[in-house]
Amino acid sequence: MEGFAQWLESEEGLQSQEAVDCVYNALDGASVDISEKKIIWSDGQRLTIEQSAERIHRETNLCQDTIISHIIGWLQMEYVPEGLDDEQMEMFECRINAWVEECEVIRTQLAPF
Repeated sequence: MEGFAQWLESEEGLQSQEAVDCVYNALDGASVDISEKKIIWSDGQRLTIEQSAERIHRETNLCQDTIISHIIGWLQMEYVPEGLDDEQMEMFECRINAWVEECEVIRTQLAPF
């Protein structure tokens, strides 16, 4: 825990926390179309994870990889669709995890050596 607390106070930790705040604020009011793998922004734009990261990057100039990581965190831990029963929610979470895994594979393939 002490190491984590030190990291939070480091430049990297402070930037990560700023990115969390920016991403969660930007996605406030957004929803998810899991069948199309799109985040539906409050202004109606339907964007992929990467497109959403680019939009947030343009507005904040934060690192896109960090933004993507926090968008994934929002999808997996913060976003809760309305009106789903337990079984539907479990299926939704499985589809979110598959979407995230697909995104991670693509990011790994595009990463420089």
